[in-house]
Amino acid sequence: MLVDYSRPLIIFGPFKETINDQLINDHPDIFASCIPHTTRPKRDKEVEGREYHFVANRKQMEDDIQNYLFIEAGEYGGNLYGTSINAVRDVAYSSKHCILDVSGRAIKRLIRAGLYPIVIYVKPRDIKWILNNMGEEANEDRAKQIYEKCNDIEENFGDLFTVTIEEENLSDVYDRIWEFIDHENTVKSVWIPSEEKT
Repeated sequence: MLVDYSRPLIIFGPFKETINDQLINDHPDIFASCIPHTTRPKRDKEVEGREYHFVANRKQMEDDIQNYLFIEAGEYGGNLYGTSINAVRDVAYSSKHCILDVSGRAIKRLIRAGLYPIVIYVKPRDIKWILNNMGEEANEDRAKQIYEKCNDIEENFGDLFTVTIEEENLSDVYDRIWEFIDHENTVKSVWIPSEEKT
């Protein structure tokens, strides 16, 4: 299936936040974040549509969540926060890949909305690999938690990954991710499993 938008990007695995930030910093013309929604009141110096889309009516946002208009939502401090399908679509149709930091469940929600994400899994070789790439923040207990979480993600959502990347160090991981996305941008088509076809 041909796509006429820049596909959203989801990276799973260790150091995904670092990789996401680096992609946006290195290529702001290609990658962007979307603007989340919240029922939290606007603070001084915040601008509607810059930090958040501020939703005055909590019931409306709850209804939108129930009607699957959000790929992911939750509550924090008594306020709702969420990423809407339209916010992702806005970025995708601005010719930028919307970088998403979401759970695996969001993948199918995007697919149902007709936004087929590029899902990249950074596979750690072992706990030592994570420790070696943590730098000064190296902590064996934390590395073990990250490794176990990665295994869970792979087990539960591995069939939805577009590609799995396994390299010696983070620099090589980043280079492979960039090469893969660059290739995907030239292809402009997406494979859809038969059960997802409409």
